[in-house]
Amino acid sequence: MPRAALVANPDRPNVGPVLEDVLRGLAGRGWEAEVDAFALERLDLDVSALDWNGLDAALVVTLGGDGTLLSAVRRLAGRPVPVFGVNLGGLGFLTSTSVDGLWPRLEAALEGRAPLARRTTLVAEVLRGGEVRARHHALNDAVIHKGGVHRTLRLGLQVSGSALGPYLADGLIVSTPTGSTGYNLSAGGPLVSPDTDVLVVTPICAHTLAVRPIVVAGERRIEARLEKASDDVHLVMDGQVEEPVAVEDVVRVSRGDHEVILAGIDPGGYYDRLREKLMWGGRADWGA
Repeated sequence: MPRAALVANPDRPNVGPVLEDVLRGLAGRGWEAEVDAFALERLDLDVSALDWNGLDAALVVTLGGDGTLLSAVRRLAGRPVPVFGVNLGGLGFLTSTSVDGLWPRLEAALEGRAPLARRTTLVAEVLRGGEVRARHHALNDAVIHKGGVHRTLRLGLQVSGSALGPYLADGLIVSTPTGSTGYNLSAGGPLVSPDTDVLVVTPICAHTLAVRPIVVAGERRIEARLEKASDDVHLVMDGQVEEPVAVEDVVRVSRGDHEVILAGIDPGGYYDRLREKLMWGGRADWGA
């Protein structure tokens, strides 16, 4: 009997009834299901807890927002299991399925008919004295940021060994094309189609107008040396994992060694989602 792993954000409105509906629908279609322990702690459900270490699922279903999906992707740790995201509110570029349109799309995923989008990841390492102290993957982005609010960072930035010079900024974002609609977008970085093989490097509140976001080929390696900082500095992966970064540490970012499989997202619908989520063309009646 096929098995699904369910990950839900218990803080989202109506998550309980939606999760119960999914459980009933899976059972009626001959699927077993397990639910992430974090949700089970908050929701009164008679269902088995999900064991990530011994995961034996053909599909992961997330109920929440993009953060919920990113959390599930992190727990998958590179295992090639498709992830189907249901949006329970919020912008949701990764969780494009609404509750109203849930079952036609989910049924297609269960039957293997849903489109699959393979998204590149990135890997970031913190090096201290030339030794790797930490290593993490991300689907969206790796962010170097400071803890205080009044001091800037000085970062020595290199792309595959070629120096771009020092960056004076509040921080730095290195994102995948998938992550270009996340923090990168908020920081003024470019939108990049997810079917391209690139990395996007975007400063956070740069302290000179000459410093601008840059898009580099996916095989390039980004290295940022923390040259000066007056506050605590961290590397944050997908908003999920933090690692401290000390002065003279190097954060090295490159293309990840695995892909993430998203089920139910039509690759050709990327521009439709941009128009819908960002409300492009919302004032097409101007001049009418």
